[in-house]
Amino acid sequence: MRVILVLLCGLLLLAGCGVEPQAAPQPLTVPAPQTSQPARSSDTAGLELTVYFVRGADLVPARRTVDFLTPAEALDALVAGPTRAEVIAGLRTALAPQVLSVDVGLPGGITSVAVTTEFTGISGGNQLLAVAQVVWTLTGLEGTQQVRFLLDGVPVEVPTDTGLTEAPVGRDNFSSVAPPASPGSPPR
Repeated sequence: MRVILVLLCGLLLLAGCGVEPQAAPQPLTVPAPQTSQPARSSDTAGLELTVYFVRGADLVPARRTVDFLTPAEALDALVAGPTRAEVIAGLRTALAPQVLSVDVGLPGGITSVAVTTEFTGISGGNQLLAVAQVVWTLTGLEGTQQVRFLLDGVPVEVPTDTGLTEAPVGRDNFSSVAPPASPGSPPR
């Protein structure tokens, strides 16, 4: 008897929740889903960032548009690699597919970068080029003159033109792979 009573109550509730039929269909407007990041208006061009890729044995600048000129955004743009058009034009990256992150900004214009074991495992001439790509990209930002590389918080030896070092490095440590001089700039 209780089961029948529960079923009857359920049917009465369902019958009371019905929607009245309409004579003609009505359009339904569904709002666009919200994204976690606000959309950039079409009149905002963003900020220009220079990242460095490789052609032959030299670094080559490439322009990117970013929301903020921060070391984190610069590393994200660099790790994303060259565009299809840039690859067709002969650009490549010496960086292995990996995650690089800004560890901390230190006094004196030094930015620390946390690297992965994939970064420390890059071999041959690509080692110097990979380090140079990161250094040239980050030192193009205001406030960064040198970069220190860390693995699990411990300084990592990186190759430079004069050998291995755990010390912070700057652009002058990679003059052998510096981008070709543009007209009007001093020779390298």
